[in-house]
Amino acid sequence: MSVNFVYGSGNPQYVEPKTSQSSNQSQQLSPELLQFAQQEGLNLSDIQSGVNQEPLKSGIYTQTSTSRKMPDDAALIDNINEVYKRIQKRDANDSEIAIWLPILRNKYKSKDGASKTTIKYTYKNGELLSTDYLTADNQDPKMWLENEIKNKLLTSAEETVQVGIPEGPIGKSFVQIKSFAARNGIMMSDDAASDYATKITTGKLDEDTVFNIIRESAASAFPKYADKIKAGVDLKTLADPYIQSMSSILEIPYSSIDVFDPTIRNAIGGDYSKVTATPGMGGVGRGEYTLYDFEKDLRKDARWQYTKNAGKVIADSTLRVLQDFGVQA
Repeated sequence: MSVNFVYGSGNPQYVEPKTSQSSNQSQQLSPELLQFAQQEGLNLSDIQSGVNQEPLKSGIYTQTSTSRKMPDDAALIDNINEVYKRIQKRDANDSEIAIWLPILRNKYKSKDGASKTTIKYTYKNGELLSTDYLTADNQDPKMWLENEIKNKLLTSAEETVQVGIPEGPIGKSFVQIKSFAARNGIMMSDDAASDYATKITTGKLDEDTVFNIIRESAASAFPKYADKIKAGVDLKTLADPYIQSMSSILEIPYSSIDVFDPTIRNAIGGDYSKVTATPGMGGVGRGEYTLYDFEKDLRKDARWQYTKNAGKVIADSTLRVLQDFGVQA
């Protein structure tokens, strides 16, 4: 049996040679190895007692030992980044590492304040299967850290959602969800957006899943564009030609028009179609409502008569009438 320290990983590593022992033999660790372990702060008493027994021939079992060496900061930061990738699909930033690194480091302290790492060896059929470096109180550091981060995020959301936009990662997700819903013609409440944001940040829902739910709602509300919305095109993009025409003809600032404007909503809603004569039938039918139809209707809007465009059209018409009667050259 040998004990190695893998420098750079921050973790002590135990390697057991693949040797068999009979039940009538007793193998003791050498004094040199015991002295080395004592200098490094590694408690091999549990392992030594296990060596005096014949390894199990089948099944899974574990052995533990303790070390006075704790993982270095590089190994702890790797754990923090792995947890953040699970929860938020990214590495932790500098401020987050500054918060969690000392907290995680403290988990490798025993009650007397000394550094302590619990090393758990898992065997299968007598062969070493895995080596886990647990905290001083025998907890998986990544599982413990994930629960702590999620609890902190949930607490932060509960404290801030009542006074407006949540802070931190939940707040960022909250704003993104509200903005995405608005671009697709969905008026989402703050409560619903906060619930989605919290579930995304804590890993209970994927961001793409939430956005797809919003797209499904938009596709249902605007069946004329359902296929394009489901394919990933925002309703605001699809409605942009109508918004541009409305801004130009009614001389309204483009930035003040969105897909919630009643005029735009009627034009793109799907039930706003023109009545047309049906050739050869003597009746009427429903034709597609085009952008050209929309622009003609805008000039019938009461707001149009107060625009400069309207004034110019009226002036030009008056001039033509006067010219027809020979009053104006």
